[in-house]
Amino acid sequence: MAHISIKKYSQVSVSNINEMSPYEQINLIFSNIIGRLAATKGFIERKEFEKKGENISTCILLFGALQDALNFEHGGDISSNLLSLYDFCQRRLTEANVNNDIAAVDDVIRIVKEIKEGWDSIPLEERIPKAEQ
Repeated sequence: MAHISIKKYSQVSVSNINEMSPYEQINLIFSNIIGRLAATKGFIERKEFEKKGENISTCILLFGALQDALNFEHGGDISSNLLSLYDFCQRRLTEANVNNDIAAVDDVIRIVKEIKEGWDSIPLEERIPKAEQ
């Protein structure tokens, strides 16, 4: 399943991303992080350290994109909490990279899956920006 998510993400062109709603863009980032981290666990097990490092670096950048997408005016405490979680995930992934620590990768996967579950529970009518409704 992880390979499907990575493959799907890599096939999305820039123009398609620009046509996606903000909800869909964030959802794609979550899916990509989860898929890449699942693959990263295999890279660590197989001692494919270059691929592990590339995946972790990409995930850290994707967490940066999630941080940039936070809206503190409308999100309040939720945005602040997500910022802290994304920062924690970036630090945990740095530790995972340095120490080849699968448990650290698993920690981040659990956090992202939980955040994604919340994201997926957003009612359909709330997923579309107000200007488009």
